[in-house]
Amino acid sequence: MANILGTDEADILNGTAFGDVIRGFDGEDLLRGRDGNDRLEGGDDDDTLDGGNGADILRGGKGEDTILGGGGNDTITDESGAEFVNAGDGHDFVNVGENDDRVVAGTGNDTVIAGSGNDTVDGGSGNDVIDGGEGNDMMTGGAGNDRMTGGEGDDRMIAGNGRDLLSGGEGNDTLHGGAGDDTMTGGEGADRFVFTSGRDVIRDFEPGDDQIDLSGVPGINGFGQVFAAARQVGDDIVFTFASGVLIVEDTLRRDLDSDDFLY
Repeated sequence: MANILGTDEADILNGTAFGDVIRGFDGEDLLRGRDGNDRLEGGDDDDTLDGGNGADILRGGKGEDTILGGGGNDTITDESGAEFVNAGDGHDFVNVGENDDRVVAGTGNDTVIAGSGNDTVDGGSGNDVIDGGEGNDMMTGGAGNDRMTGGEGDDRMIAGNGRDLLSGGEGNDTLHGGAGDDTMTGGEGADRFVFTSGRDVIRDFEPGDDQIDLSGVPGINGFGQVFAAARQVGDDIVFTFASGVLIVEDTLRRDLDSDDFLY
């Protein structure tokens, strides 16, 4: 194991084939972990950290950093927010801070906590957990069975091909069901639920406040067609369309009107 230290200038620091500790300190540094289970710490300026192979710990520090996890199950944190994170392969944990960050989780079953900025998170493949935190966030689940939580702010969540769970939290959120069988909960605020295909469930639709977007459903262009596709099953409404089934829980068919839908 090597202990590699930078200076107050802009340094290029390369690790070895073993588990190294690399600290950049001040300056806009480039840190490369290469092989081994490394620990990389960027310092105060705008740094680039590349973990390489291995289960690495990467800490960006205070600048607007670019962090590349590489192969392995990595832990990536940045106290003031990274400009860009690509976690790479493996089952990674990513926690970014205050800035408007862009995170690509990559392959594997990843956990991403986005922080307080207006963040963009792409879950990639795998069964991912994404927490948008504060801010107006954009989250894409990708492949796999994902769980996305918006938190505060007006968030947008797009499910992929799996069985995804979308929870908007506070704010006026937009939840896209995707191609799989998804469950959507808007939370507080006036939310928009987008259905295209699959067998989706809306847990907390509020007529008059929320809207259901059916613009991607073939053959639907007016409220009459929507109402004809709906039937009351106990406490729920079940819509049967050519492209799939939408279940709206704890809602009465008679309470719906045209303003509750987008075509």
